[in-house]
Amino acid sequence: MTAGNKALFHSRGSARHFLFSKTDTGRLKDVSRKKVAEAHQALQAAYPDMLSDQEFMDHALLALESDTLFSAVVIRLDQNGQEQEAPVVPAEGDGLLAVAAILDDVCREQKSMWGALDSGLLAGFFPDKNGPQTIELTRRIQKSLKAKTQKTITVGIAAFPTITYQKVEILENAAKALDHATFFGPGSAVIFDGVSLNISSDKLYEKGEIQGAIEELKMALKLDSSNVNLHNSLGVCFGLQGNYEPAIEAFKKAISIEPGEYMALYNLGLVYMLTDKRDQALELFLKADKINGDAYEVTFQTGKLYLDLGDAEKARTYLERAADLEPESGAVYRYLGDCHAAGNMPQEAITDYRKAIRLNPQDAASMSALGCLFEAQGENPEITLMFCRESVGLAPDNALFRYRLGQLYSNQNRLDEALSEFRQAQKLGYDATDDIKEVEVRLGKKAS
Repeated sequence: MTAGNKALFHSRGSARHFLFSKTDTGRLKDVSRKKVAEAHQALQAAYPDMLSDQEFMDHALLALESDTLFSAVVIRLDQNGQEQEAPVVPAEGDGLLAVAAILDDVCREQKSMWGALDSGLLAGFFPDKNGPQTIELTRRIQKSLKAKTQKTITVGIAAFPTITYQKVEILENAAKALDHATFFGPGSAVIFDGVSLNISSDKLYEKGEIQGAIEELKMALKLDSSNVNLHNSLGVCFGLQGNYEPAIEAFKKAISIEPGEYMALYNLGLVYMLTDKRDQALELFLKADKINGDAYEVTFQTGKLYLDLGDAEKARTYLERAADLEPESGAVYRYLGDCHAAGNMPQEAITDYRKAIRLNPQDAASMSALGCLFEAQGENPEITLMFCRESVGLAPDNALFRYRLGQLYSNQNRLDEALSEFRQAQKLGYDATDDIKEVEVRLGKKAS
């Protein structure tokens, strides 16, 4: 994808902290069923023998059974005089019949066939035509429609053969090319390619169909093996599945093609961090940050990693930068609080945790830490308990939060409650053996 296309189709997005170029799929909206039905009725009245949907597909595939070369088009009539933010099926008198008439004439001339789709679109098959030849036919249709009605159409085109696709899949590919063409605005026509599949994979990703997105990206790479965005997006999908080996392979491939691609560098570092290769992760984070110092995710994760490595001072430097980049991110202030707490700066830590909770009232970690800090500062015991109880209420399976609450109960001589929390913490994986024994001894003395 060229730099211009990258800017047109994509913005930077993140998924569970991975970075990728994300298509603005919000522009690809469905047409209302009522409008589709009205459009179909108008077409059926004008062309009683017109085939549609599966019947049209079956007829076309039968006719093309012995053909070794053909193309398919999917056509949408554009909104008149408006930026094409979503597909619209116009009313009967609003140009759709004019498109059908022109398409019908071209299909008769080319000994080809056309029909309607259930999404309110028109479609056609052209035997013995490849993609570029079909673009020429499309331009004729567009020019004729413009001359007669001043209206425009957007067209997606796909051809057979294309890599390993079967004949039955070509019309669907043309529909994917139509989505691709949408990003160029009204009056556009696009031949199915790797970018079309990238957009399709983004749509599947938005629906949570990660495996489907992976399959689309794999096919896209067969068409465009040097596309860095495709390799990076494939790595992200594998990473989201926890399938780290192929994720690493995909990110490394992206970096080999474009060593300065900071997203792939960062993503590879993130996988290394997730697999406890922290030194390698830090090296990659620092490389990515050097290339793009304005990427919040890179700066934030670098700060977190420094904190994990025990360097609170360097962590604070990066986290403060991250806070400048995204001042409404509660997570940054939570980790800044951890930095200040580690640096024995309790008042600064309290300020950070308070801000984190204000930005994210569900931040259990900040509440737990704040409760402990308040106790150390001699605050009202009920206030300290309130924060630690709330943290356990939000994250009941967090062993550390249970342990901290147990400590507060123990310090306030509420031994039964302390024992309960310590046992829960132990059950969840926090070693509270000594604390449990101590509380049991104290309870025994109290009983005697």
